[in-house]
Amino acid sequence: MSSSETAGGGGGRAMAKPYLVMVSLRFIFLSLLSTILLAFTIGRAARIILLEGPSRALLFEDPSDSSMYDRPDYHEAGYGGPAGDQSQHERRGAMPEPVLLDGKEVPRTVYSSKNFDTPLVSTSSSMHIAKPKGGGSPEKSLGEGWQVCRNGEDCSAAAAKKEPEERDEEDDDEEEEEEEHLPAGQHLLVDIKNIDGTFLNSEERLARAMIDVVNQSRLTLLSYHCHSLIPMGVSCVGVLLESHISFHTWPDEGVITLDLFTCGSNPLVPVMPIIERLFAVPRKPLVSGEDVEPPGIVWSHKLRGFRGEDAHSRNPLARDLGHYMLEIMDFDMKKVVVSTQSEYQRIDVYEVIRPRFRDLLSYQRSLSGDGSYEALHPELYRPDRVLFLDGVMQSTLYGDESYHEALVHPGMFAHPNPKRVAIIGGGEGATLREVLKHGTVEKAVMIEIDEVMVNVAREHLPSWSDCSDVVGSADWCGDDERAEIICEDALAWFLDRFSDSGTKRAEGVEPFDIIIMDALDPQDDVPFAEALYNNDAFMRTLKNALSEEGVIIMQLGESSNSMDVEEDAGRDKNRARMIELLEKVGFESIHAYEEGHSGFLWPWSYLVAMKDHGSRALWYANAAQIEMEIHRRIRRSKSGAPLLRYFDSATMLSYQVPHKVVETVFCRKEPIPNECMYYRGHYVNLENAPVSSFDVKKSEAGESAGRGVFAKIDIKKDTMMAAEQSVKSIYFSPPAVENIVGYSELSPGKKLLRPLHAYMYGYGFPSNLVGELAYSVDSSIMTFVNHGCNGTYNVGDYENIEYTEFTVDAKSVPSDMSDRVLLRTYHPIIDRHMGSYLSGGDFALNDIKAGEEILNNYLNFVENEEWTSDVNHLRAQCSGEAVGSVKKYEDEAVG
Repeated sequence: MSSSETAGGGGGRAMAKPYLVMVSLRFIFLSLLSTILLAFTIGRAARIILLEGPSRALLFEDPSDSSMYDRPDYHEAGYGGPAGDQSQHERRGAMPEPVLLDGKEVPRTVYSSKNFDTPLVSTSSSMHIAKPKGGGSPEKSLGEGWQVCRNGEDCSAAAAKKEPEERDEEDDDEEEEEEEHLPAGQHLLVDIKNIDGTFLNSEERLARAMIDVVNQSRLTLLSYHCHSLIPMGVSCVGVLLESHISFHTWPDEGVITLDLFTCGSNPLVPVMPIIERLFAVPRKPLVSGEDVEPPGIVWSHKLRGFRGEDAHSRNPLARDLGHYMLEIMDFDMKKVVVSTQSEYQRIDVYEVIRPRFRDLLSYQRSLSGDGSYEALHPELYRPDRVLFLDGVMQSTLYGDESYHEALVHPGMFAHPNPKRVAIIGGGEGATLREVLKHGTVEKAVMIEIDEVMVNVAREHLPSWSDCSDVVGSADWCGDDERAEIICEDALAWFLDRFSDSGTKRAEGVEPFDIIIMDALDPQDDVPFAEALYNNDAFMRTLKNALSEEGVIIMQLGESSNSMDVEEDAGRDKNRARMIELLEKVGFESIHAYEEGHSGFLWPWSYLVAMKDHGSRALWYANAAQIEMEIHRRIRRSKSGAPLLRYFDSATMLSYQVPHKVVETVFCRKEPIPNECMYYRGHYVNLENAPVSSFDVKKSEAGESAGRGVFAKIDIKKDTMMAAEQSVKSIYFSPPAVENIVGYSELSPGKKLLRPLHAYMYGYGFPSNLVGELAYSVDSSIMTFVNHGCNGTYNVGDYENIEYTEFTVDAKSVPSDMSDRVLLRTYHPIIDRHMGSYLSGGDFALNDIKAGEEILNNYLNFVENEEWTSDVNHLRAQCSGEAVGSVKKYEDEAVG
């Protein structure tokens, strides 16, 4: 606006002044404060009306104490009508109360609780153990030590009203009656699906089921607290005298998860059928004829806390039963078939479907008869059945045949004609079943101490003792006319009849051809295992109970691990001691083998001990021989199917060679066995003089010596001699030797087989390592190595003896030679590397100069049976009175 306009004449209109309001700082502060207080008041009132009212209404025993007389109720089940049709007091009565069972005593307790506000909770209920019926004041009705505490009352203060002397007397009485309480417990975890959603959303029905579980389990529920959640679902926790029970539900999904923990000693596994019956409420079909999937349950039982070492080791749930069955949650099925305690042991049989191998849907389809592959082959989809004795896994449905066939048949076929068989243990009947498949068997005696075990197996493990398909047998193997079941202590039974001081030797029980020990594992840490496997008298008695060609068979428990310590120092000490005892009492050949398909979590080990060394020939029979024996001995089946479903010649060949782990653990012995240093194959750290380092020319050992082998280069001590060629040796097996010798004596065969016989006998190195005489002939020029007379030999194996043909006693084998590897009973290294051992492989015993003849000590190859004649023949050769066999046969051929 210009100044002229502002200063115009009186006829101009005057301009209005602006309106100003002055506000003090105090006014601003008070206005803001008032607004904040008003907003807080309104919000707080709304919260009380909408949220806190229902929760607080639950905490008052009388509705008159609360401004909330009605509470919203999401579910109606259990009330008989809508929530508005009943008073708050009537509806609270629908929640069941915990009740003290008859004969139960509860110690003095103090109850404390704290509730937290949350908008996701529809209802909240807390119930305490009910007063016993019979009238009287609450305090007297509940007995001494109980305090009835109203909401808000300090129970600890009520308890403190007692006189100090009275409290001290009660504490003293409790200490006198108190048992040992370890900081340990049991935890049962249960998940159930496909449950009725209405049931899962009913706080009252769920609470009733929880109380029934507790009461039927003989537990004591002190109180419980439940919340119904928004939009649906229920969470409850019950405080037990023993610990707690709790669960949460998902009604839409039809799922409940529940856990029960107790500190008591009573087992929780028997509670599972109760939980299943009360909580696994099936869904109802939405329309008529709808297929509704039944409830599915997975569960786990765990030992919790800390127990004393003795208490833990004696608890069956701390063994295989707990670790490999009860603790695993993700089995599609896990059901107790039977659990019982006999006079001697606890017996448990479980039925289980492991999703790793089979699934529940396939099993259900196999029962449907719908023409599917599963329905056509239901035997492939059955749940597995597992037997536990004192918590230790014994056998399984799907591993039964491989385990028991591996136990029985290798040893049975190592005997030429087994007629009488004794079984120690074997209460399942499966070992007896396999024995009765042999047509040669005339008597099979099973000595099992626990008759309850026999009956449980017959009822709940029927296929284990099923002989219905064996021609000439019975439906139950125990009814076979050849079978006899004796329910006695097997150890005492044998000692009484076969020990030198036996009280029942007069009974004249015939010796057995086969004895099978299907009893405790040597690894079991129980006194009876020690008595069974570490008993000189018992092992000697078992040898007495065997016929001359008798064989004893044992199962040895879990196979060794490559990281195990030597057996004497670890869990296999009983196994090692037992092998020592078998050698000590006179068994002449011992073989260990293992089977990895027995249904256990680890390969299983077995042992065969032979009374006669000659039985090794049957143990090392070839595939064709084994198949022929199976055909000759095993009875026919009624169905036409093979009775041996796992064992065959190829399987037996795998048992002939011990596992690499057996060798590894065996060679951890202190001191290290010599064979571990020299016979574990050809060592890369040893030098080898190839065959090109040698030449053949006239021997300098004597006029009648014939050809000889000479070094072309200097050879250091401990150098291997033509190892690359020694592995190509020609092997004449015992059957081949028998045929060559036999036919060469016949007129038609003399001309054709006599030269072959001369070659085998003259150039070959004899060995009865496989039970009967066999020969190995070096295929290279090293076969011309001669005997070094008068100790002039310069090559040999690591066991080379110091005797010569003139210093040794020709009438008997020296005692120190009896300790050689070949004459030992148990040598897994040689069993594993027999091919390398038989093919030769000598070392330089000292430094050898170029041009020096290579000479060996033939005493190393003389067998015990031929000792005297062979020593005298070597003496005659070295004296020039005789010529070697090869020279003799060659001269005859030339002549």
